[in-house]
Amino acid sequence: MSTGAQVAVLDTRGVRRTRERSEITPVERPVVRIVAFGGLALYGTLRWGSLLSPAPTWRMLGLFAVAVLIAGAGPALRSHSRLIALVAAVGAIIAIFPLAGIPLSWVRHVRIAATASEVSAGLSALPRALVPYNGIDESIRFVIILGAGVLLIDAALMVAYAPRPISELRRAGAALPLIVLAIVPSVMARPSLAYLHGLILFALLAAFVWGERVPSYDAPLAVGLAALAGAAGMIAAPALDRHSPWLNYYAFAGALSPGHVETFDWSQRYGPINWPRTGREVLDVQAKRADYWKAQDLDLFNGTGWTEGYVQPAAQQPPPPDPSIVSHYTQTITVTLRSMRTLDVIGAGFSEHPDHLQIEVTGGYSPGTWISGSTLQPGDSYSVTTYSPQPTAAQLSGDVSTPPDELLSGYRSMLLPAGTGSLAPPEITFPPFHSNGGIQSITGIYGGNGAELVRHSVYARAYALARRLARHATTPYAFVRSVLSYLSARHGYSYSENPAPSPYPIETFLWGDKAGYCQQFAGAMALLLRMGGVPARVAAGFTEGSLDHSSRRYVVSDVDAHAWVEAWFPHYGWVRFDPTPGAAPARGGHVSLLPALKGPAPAATPAAPVRKPEPTPTTGPIKAHRSGGRTSPWLIGVLVAVPLALVLLALRATARPSEPGADELLAELERALARSRRPAGGGVTLADLEHRYRNSPDAMGYVRTIRMMRFADGSTPPTKKQRKALRAQLRAGLGFTARVRALWALPPRWTPPWRTSAGGIHSE
Repeated sequence: MSTGAQVAVLDTRGVRRTRERSEITPVERPVVRIVAFGGLALYGTLRWGSLLSPAPTWRMLGLFAVAVLIAGAGPALRSHSRLIALVAAVGAIIAIFPLAGIPLSWVRHVRIAATASEVSAGLSALPRALVPYNGIDESIRFVIILGAGVLLIDAALMVAYAPRPISELRRAGAALPLIVLAIVPSVMARPSLAYLHGLILFALLAAFVWGERVPSYDAPLAVGLAALAGAAGMIAAPALDRHSPWLNYYAFAGALSPGHVETFDWSQRYGPINWPRTGREVLDVQAKRADYWKAQDLDLFNGTGWTEGYVQPAAQQPPPPDPSIVSHYTQTITVTLRSMRTLDVIGAGFSEHPDHLQIEVTGGYSPGTWISGSTLQPGDSYSVTTYSPQPTAAQLSGDVSTPPDELLSGYRSMLLPAGTGSLAPPEITFPPFHSNGGIQSITGIYGGNGAELVRHSVYARAYALARRLARHATTPYAFVRSVLSYLSARHGYSYSENPAPSPYPIETFLWGDKAGYCQQFAGAMALLLRMGGVPARVAAGFTEGSLDHSSRRYVVSDVDAHAWVEAWFPHYGWVRFDPTPGAAPARGGHVSLLPALKGPAPAATPAAPVRKPEPTPTTGPIKAHRSGGRTSPWLIGVLVAVPLALVLLALRATARPSEPGADELLAELERALARSRRPAGGGVTLADLEHRYRNSPDAMGYVRTIRMMRFADGSTPPTKKQRKALRAQLRAGLGFTARVRALWALPPRWTPPWRTSAGGIHSE
């Protein structure tokens, strides 16, 4: 008699007998399996859809259909052809991306980098999202739906391609993703009738794991046992319910947040730049056209610099622009914060009240700006309707009308530094452009004689300059152009990020070293315009950034932080002008890479408004061409290229007299791009190359250093680490000859010890 385990069965006469377990052949019932799988998957899909409001029903059902199709057809495909089964599995994985929301063109053109960027943005913003999520950040919605697709396809592939017969352990493994699909929404937002949901999940899980194995004559017994177990679970659930998750999903979600988050202080301090300049993305903007993304208006000149403040009562605000012009220059933008915290609602021009924000906002000091009640964090997204006029020079030149004096007097005023015996800084108001009125004074040691106050202040020369420029201009716009032209290289003004400290920085900039960055240029221009009778102010925020053509979003980094000028014109309102030279990082270095090799950088051409050209799209990895033959191309490349590279390096080491200059580094960069089969086109700028290598701060720093050496009087050449990082970027995607080609494109620089100067580049 066998000692093995025995199972009771009925023989043909209806008498129960025992049979060895080894004699039992597992029953394969595909219909039961697929129905049970479909029921559990459908329940999980519907539960997961509750994370979004409104629920993306057709997308979720599409993912469910793909999963059931793979689970049902997989075994047949596998038995017919393993290759066909593999193609079907890959096709199912690819299908979840367009179903989750990725544009079909991205899938068709294999836009892996763009898809990865979208996933990264969604994951970074996910910890701040409240469920059910009803915001407008499409990257969050995409990541949530994609999560359902990954879980469904994972479970379907485990069912479809598991060895036959499927064991209970493998069924449990396939059920695990579906359990996660069902319980994650319940953990994040406790549903009503939670215990009933638990009972439903238990029943579906039992049907999937054991339904196919239970014989038909034992089905009533199995259902009864499952019902008893479910009832016991319902009774025990209140005692086991901790009312808090066993898994600390908050800590897990927090790990997805950006590791470094930046904040910006828009105060105009006019000292050496000390804000973040790493190239890290701080926000992105979906918009129909490029603009400057404004954080604050600086309406008040307090005697030393520009700051926020009330310049006149709310009842004396400027008249509104013409309705037809407003409709022409109005657009609705969507702003999503990335690695940034702020209380300022980022908009453009004049912003209406933002929508889709869970936080209350209040109006800022200046109409059209907004402040949130609590700090906006990475992942926060909102839409705002903006009016930002960009009229042509001809349109502004033909407008000779003047606004009512009393409605804009505050934007022609300034505070002077307090004089001896003065209790408060004198406040004066300049007359409108080309009017016969005098300077009005509110306080001061000279009473109402504002002209005397100005003549005895540190801004006497600035006022004389403004009067001279205004006197020779026939229209307000001609005066604006004169000021732009004056603050250019033609009169000795240059871009520098290390201006000398001064108690009166605008005065020092105008008459001292004439070197500064956006704060000095914008502050000086706005002050001269007010002195000449044109209403003006300084605005702070970001330039437009770089257009991501795949997602049609403007990607804004910390390098794009900027300040500019707005002047008021009848019919249009506040119009943007940018006096900062094109070499400024935020302006993008408006000098094409190739023309820069042939001569000095041209002076910034004054225009209204100034717009940065769209960057050339960054190309993907370029495949190296391979030739056929019996001899290994890898061996040929090594035998020929390595000795040649060593000879070239030796020649460079012995022939190089000193540190390379800006022109030499720029020519070498162009040559390296061509050698690595990434030639710079005629429209590519140094700033575009910085953006191209934004994923490598050191490589981006190499290009930025060359730009600063050429356009901002920088003297320190790129470091060894930066050069090495750029070489790594050049060899990315070049195939088997990557290292050799990169060394040929950008060889290491080595200066012999007897020729090494202070601060020179040493051996790599």
